[in-house]
Amino acid sequence: MIEITEEMLDAIEAVKGRREPQYWDHQCRRYMEKQKKFKNMTKDELEKKGRELGVELDKLKSKDKLIAEIDNLLKKG
Repeated sequence: MIEITEEMLDAIEAVKGRREPQYWDHQCRRYMEKQKKFKNMTKDELEKKGRELGVELDKLKSKDKLIAEIDNLLKKG
């Protein structure tokens, strides 16, 4: 069995709506990988990604909030 980190619990909560280690699966892992990818992007790159998804992001917001907005857009499909 793998040791669940706080970062993994955050991913479980974002994907499954619960903060319980037994819910860790491939969806949670993919979510966590996407978040790491977004964390490495600049605000300009995040803004460009938002435009690709059809939304204009406000770069005055924090990087974490921009990432959350993109994540919400991706969840909606």
